[in-house]
Amino acid sequence: MQRYLNLSIIQMPISPDTQENVEYLENKINSLFADNRRPELVVGVEFGIAPSTPEPLEGKALKKLAAIAARHGIYIIPGTLKLDNGNGGFYNSAPVFNPRGELLGTYSKMVPWNTKLEEGTVPGTEYRVFELPEKNTRVGVQICFDADFPEISRTQTLMGAEILIQLSMDPDSIPLRYNTVKTARAIENQAYYVYTNGVGDFDNFHLRGHSTVIDPEGNIIFEAGEVPTFPVLTLDLDKVKQCRELGTWHQVSILKTLGEYRPGQPYAGKELESPLFKKYLKP
Repeated sequence: MQRYLNLSIIQMPISPDTQENVEYLENKINSLFADNRRPELVVGVEFGIAPSTPEPLEGKALKKLAAIAARHGIYIIPGTLKLDNGNGGFYNSAPVFNPRGELLGTYSKMVPWNTKLEEGTVPGTEYRVFELPEKNTRVGVQICFDADFPEISRTQTLMGAEILIQLSMDPDSIPLRYNTVKTARAIENQAYYVYTNGVGDFDNFHLRGHSTVIDPEGNIIFEAGEVPTFPVLTLDLDKVKQCRELGTWHQVSILKTLGEYRPGQPYAGKELESPLFKKYLKP
């Protein structure tokens, strides 16, 4: 039996008010169920929950989002929030809810971006993938700048992820050709790559939208524009299996070759000893 997953992206404007964002998500998720292809996994955007005030893990916002997941019987990765770490700082974290409304866990951004919005962010230290047992698949979650570090995508892939999800808040000052990074992550990991981004004005910059879904062979199967968008897309998960077993384009067996030949990585775990960092990093 083939494995299909109905995925929806909530490409949305971001309010500094947490309650307003959660209500927006609730209204849009409710409306998605008018589509013939009802979503099974809904994904929001970076800081699409709480961009301003740190929230506790047991706070009203996450309880409300859990209830939405349970009501519709779907997985929800609603976006990210400033999650209070209990020591005066916060993580930029993405919660993941299952169809029973249970919090499967959170992924905390490992590589914060040097902006005022993320000032005070405590970097996450844990690679995370989340199981979707009904589809016999796993999903890896990343946040914005994380995508620029291929080690994160590769680690999540080796942990079993067939779908890599990047929640972002990219301004329009970043050129669209930057999306080639996402295509590379999809091809080199023979995985679906789901990039989500906000739209509209936030603080002193304009979010560019252009949320994109890329298949394991690097084909763009969906790209949004610069307005709020709420598509429902069907992913053929067996295409991942096909690419990994038979090769991308039935030619290039990237992960299979990695497993067979195990090329050495002399600086893995000791990058600061490399000539690059010895030359450019200050002691």
